[in-house]
Amino acid sequence: MMTAIRSSKLVGPVSIMLTTMMLALVAPTSLLPVAEAQGQNRLLLLFPVIDQSGSGNADIASRMTDYLQMSMNEVANLTVTEFSRTNPLVLRAVEEGQIRALDLETAVTDPISAIQMGYALKADEVCLATIAAVDTSEDPAKVEILLNGSCYDVMANIDQATMQVAETPAPSNTFGVSGSSAVREGYTGSTEPLMREATRSAARAAAAVLGGVPAEDTQQERPRKDDRSWRWVVAAAVVVGLLVAANSGDDDGNGAPSAQAVPPVPLRLEIETSGIELFWAPPNSTLTLLRYDLQRSTDNGATWNAVPGSQGTVLPDDTVFADFNVVRGQSYRYRIRAQYTTTGPSQWVEFDAVLFPG
Repeated sequence: MMTAIRSSKLVGPVSIMLTTMMLALVAPTSLLPVAEAQGQNRLLLLFPVIDQSGSGNADIASRMTDYLQMSMNEVANLTVTEFSRTNPLVLRAVEEGQIRALDLETAVTDPISAIQMGYALKADEVCLATIAAVDTSEDPAKVEILLNGSCYDVMANIDQATMQVAETPAPSNTFGVSGSSAVREGYTGSTEPLMREATRSAARAAAAVLGGVPAEDTQQERPRKDDRSWRWVVAAAVVVGLLVAANSGDDDGNGAPSAQAVPPVPLRLEIETSGIELFWAPPNSTLTLLRYDLQRSTDNGATWNAVPGSQGTVLPDDTVFADFNVVRGQSYRYRIRAQYTTTGPSQWVEFDAVLFPG
């Protein structure tokens, strides 16, 4: 690919654009207005969600944490990072005595500990969330999740004279929201796809509350970021466009597959009354998996589009997804690939074609 770029007439514009973006990354204060250079986003430290629902679903808490982080990152002027015991910053804080190693042995559930850790990690806010209830009904099939949470301004809850956390921290924001899957008449398959829908719905509702939407209105579309980061998005898009033009061998315009990226293994498709369920096995790879991409074709593979509801939402620990946007009498082909954090995507691999019965 580098040979193709060097020999292309686009090498000049590409080099200029890449150089400009690199300078912006290493010296942002010289390219951005002062207000932007100082940073307008608040850093929120999200602690792993606690499951108190008694649902018995082993993955629901970690999945809710992931969806909550993604949804909160769409709130204007808010940057969200998940607290992790293996995070290098956390380990450094332990070495420097800012965080006790003992405090990392159990889940963080109280605001005082959360604020102490947030202060050590230089966060502006911390957030604790709990899954209070999971309600599953069978006929019609539906899952509903109740999610509660509180966020705390770190410095507002620390005594500047003693640098101690207040005995009773005051939350800067709270949410008590519900998320539900769509109602599926006649659905008899796994509740996992419905659980995913409800989890994502609850996470989006919580993020909407943090963005200023009243809890009763959280079924509406959540607020999105409105900062000036679009400049870098545009610049990146221009560079990507130039690179694609210089090297037309990309995989369907979405990035060439990497030789090191191992694809997942398609297992089977199951026909349900109201949809088609896709099952796959994770790739046998030591690389860090970012997500899965799912596409389907209704014209025997001539064109492919993202499976409705799957774009950017199929997490590394997911091995099943349900396509409920199907038409009776229509044939479908599905394919899947793995996206990795370092190498990019794997090759697409296909499931067997299937007819959704009329």
